[in-house]
Amino acid sequence: TFGAENEHSRFRTASPTAAAPAPVARTGKADINGVYAQISLEPVKGLTLTGGVRRDDHSTFGAHAVGQVSAAWSLNEGATILRASYGEGFKSPSLYQLYSEFGNTALDPESAKSWDAGVEQRFFDGRLTAQATYFHRDTNDLIIFVSCFGVTGDPFCAGRPASAQGYYNNVSKARARGWELGLTARPVDALTIKANYTAMEAQDVSPGSATYSRFLARRPKQAANVEATYAWPFGLSTTVAAQRTGSTFNNAANTQRLKPHTLVDLKLSYPVNDSVEVFARVENVFEQTYQTILNYGTMGQASYAGIRYRF
Repeated sequence: TFGAENEHSRFRTASPTAAAPAPVARTGKADINGVYAQISLEPVKGLTLTGGVRRDDHSTFGAHAVGQVSAAWSLNEGATILRASYGEGFKSPSLYQLYSEFGNTALDPESAKSWDAGVEQRFFDGRLTAQATYFHRDTNDLIIFVSCFGVTGDPFCAGRPASAQGYYNNVSKARARGWELGLTARPVDALTIKANYTAMEAQDVSPGSATYSRFLARRPKQAANVEATYAWPFGLSTTVAAQRTGSTFNNAANTQRLKPHTLVDLKLSYPVNDSVEVFARVENVFEQTYQTILNYGTMGQASYAGIRYRF
């Protein structure tokens, strides 16, 4: 697989306030030209190797090339699968992160190197599948949002307009590592249960930083999801899903803690025929009150219903 692409972005924003009902608009633009290539092969039965390269040329941040390799080895007629990968990443700041009222034109682009290794094991003729993966990622110049709410002594906050209670900044070096565990069970044909759990440490490892070894803001150490779907004989599909997010810190100094929370959703769908399906869902069924960013509101209970048409 190979190809080339071009992306042209334009940005314009204005934030009226009582003091400035007709503010000067903030604008920006960027071009990215990219080329990429990937090859996948099976040198022996059951072993799949994949390698790829990509080069992007950004109109502001210049040219950057990254690579990626991965391997998957299927054993025991697919009952056991071993996986491993190594990848590099590059991400330029978005126009909003650069030029909005929260923006910072001194931002550097992110770059990262990561690897992971894991195993997937199937039991009972595929009715039970278990997965375990270890991952490790090192990032240079990670882009984060810094809140100015209630903060004093930060020169970046002092220079912001009153309506901008925060700004984007770089973390010189950041590290994220941990485990991901997954389980899929089908005890009977009509019932499918999926669960996953992530334990992660995401830390600031910038040499000489005042926040060295502190946890990155708003990255939960633990997160889990459980979902059960039942397919009724008359065609109706119902799902109950629960998401548990562990406690996080709201700031780089780790002095503001956000409490853990659990959200429960309900979903259902019914195929009228091969082309038409009606669906409905209720999110945050128990109207849990929670925060993912300190003092920022989150949605309460929400209900949706609709029709899907396939042709």
